[in-house]
Amino acid sequence: MGFGITINANDTNVNIKTPQQLPLQVQLPDDELFSTYYVADNQQAVHWLHQQATALEQPTLADRYSWLSGPAGSGKSHLLHATVAAANNVGKQVMYLPMSELLEMEHPGALLEGLEQFDLLCLDDIDQVLDSESWCFQLFALINRVTDSQHCRLLMSASQAAIQCGVRLPDLESRLQWATAYQLVPLDDTAKAKALSLRASWRGLQLPNDVSQFMLHRLGRDMQQLLAYLNELDTASMAQQRRLTIPFVKQTLKI
Repeated sequence: MGFGITINANDTNVNIKTPQQLPLQVQLPDDELFSTYYVADNQQAVHWLHQQATALEQPTLADRYSWLSGPAGSGKSHLLHATVAAANNVGKQVMYLPMSELLEMEHPGALLEGLEQFDLLCLDDIDQVLDSESWCFQLFALINRVTDSQHCRLLMSASQAAIQCGVRLPDLESRLQWATAYQLVPLDDTAKAKALSLRASWRGLQLPNDVSQFMLHRLGRDMQQLLAYLNELDTASMAQQRRLTIPFVKQTLKI
């Protein structure tokens, strides 16, 4: 079996070991589930991913490869983490690799060896390695093994469509275009406020609309950063037994 991250349904912390045996700590957020993703205009993509996570029958060629694209902050990693969690819930064996953290690995073949044995293989931010010739050759070999495996489903995420990623190896670019592709539609401000409220509700918090709107206007519109602020507010709210109000947000975040 190759090196990588084997996801267990009860684990949120896992280690990658490179061929040099250098551990890379990876934490999968426990709050990035299908139930905490604000769908908005991305219903088809979410439905497809949930179907891939929970389907128990042998995949067809159309099911075997999925490509999820979208700009930063659109929720690609959230949806991959959600797919991992849902697949675990039905007893599937899953492998998840954050490709942006593996870019400098000297022996990608060792990492990818044997991964076609998993029921679901998720390669997050795959576009980060597609300008590397060594990565491209090894990914091409992996895709051929996935095709031969008959049971493995491969889910990939990137910032844009495969044909726009500048893939170093033409044969790999052709293979990547086999994938069923969905492009995520970024959230507008109204949807971002609702997404924040949804995540707050999952944490047992009530985030009034005026507070979420205040956060958007004062803290920027980057969803990853806004969710990080929400985590900070959650911790402070629990410690101080305070509700989420605009004065409390100002005090806690010093704005």
